[in-house]
Amino acid sequence: MATIDRQTATLALAHALAAAGRGLPVFPLSATKLPALRSPHHGEQPPVHCRGECGLPGHGVHDATTDPAAVRALFAAAPRATGYGIACGRAPHRLIGIDLDIDTAYGNDSVGALQQLALQHLFTIPPTVTVLTPSGGRHLWLTGPADTPVPNSAGRLAPASTSAAAAATWSAPARSPPTAATAWPPAPPPSPRPPAPAPCSASSPHRDAPRAHSPAKRPRAAGVRA
Repeated sequence: MATIDRQTATLALAHALAAAGRGLPVFPLSATKLPALRSPHHGEQPPVHCRGECGLPGHGVHDATTDPAAVRALFAAAPRATGYGIACGRAPHRLIGIDLDIDTAYGNDSVGALQQLALQHLFTIPPTVTVLTPSGGRHLWLTGPADTPVPNSAGRLAPASTSAAAAATWSAPARSPPTAATAWPPAPPPSPRPPAPAPCSASSPHRDAPRAHSPAKRPRAAGVRA
């Protein structure tokens, strides 16, 4: 069992480093998709509201980094990590994750509901990074606007949907390498470059890092080739 755990942690680290190399701030997660590092302030009274100012790891999404040495140090401190999280809303991609679930038992189809919403409000769901989930749902990866805060939400875009944006954690796929259906955003260029203009709001297979906006603003998707 220990061997499997080490292999899983090694794979998670490898994928986390790949994501960090593409400009996505990452940190280790446990099998329950919670931060793999315990807070250094656990049990302190009165409770300490620290977001990493103390300089110690264990602050969840606030630990997220793109620095390879720092990523390795976080995973070394969390040997039982089985995956990694991405801090949403940070430059350069300003990631917004939309989780669309399908629950046939309760008649929830958030994928279809989002498509219907697009038809009603006349906006386009552009091709983007999309991860298919075991339940039949999907995770859409979008790039948020640089000048407009995007809040987190639950059930707002569609029933059984959630969106992760400002200071939220997005659980990334760490158990399988990228494929044609699950590709990564490319490494960022040496100098800042704005994403290519295109209509947007939600998306498709793990192939681009796009932009999320309100339908009225006609958001943009940053095209990426796998």
